[in-house]
Amino acid sequence: MFMYHSWGSQNAWLRQIAARNFLYLHPDTAAAHGIADGDCVWVESAHGRIRVPAKCHAGTARGTVWTWNAIGKREGAWKLAADAPEYTKGFMLNPVIDDLAPPRADGYRYANADPVTGQAAWFDLRVRVYLDADSRAARDEGVAGATKP
Repeated sequence: MFMYHSWGSQNAWLRQIAARNFLYLHPDTAAAHGIADGDCVWVESAHGRIRVPAKCHAGTARGTVWTWNAIGKREGAWKLAADAPEYTKGFMLNPVIDDLAPPRADGYRYANADPVTGQAAWFDLRVRVYLDADSRAARDEGVAGATKP
């Protein structure tokens, strides 16, 4: 769990071996959704949507998705170069995570965070994952500038 928290991304050696992340799906889950290894997919929640590269991984539980959230960085973060893979290829799940949990019956909303650590509770986020068909078509046709995960 070397990239559990973003501080790990300041380690130059770790950045050489894992400077980008993928959305991991079990091969059966990917197949059920028409997703192939290397496709770009949309991850959508009630809060937002992001486009990410997908990888099939037999160690991911069926019906779930998984990623390192701390690898992707915003432009200028950690004084990374403009072409750093963490910025140009990495992603964060923050756009699909709401700061507040769904409302209780009385309307009160708790913080969407682990009660012990205060970390964002993205481990229990429900999302819809679907193929970015335009991205696959462009990649398969060899269109210049098409995104290759």
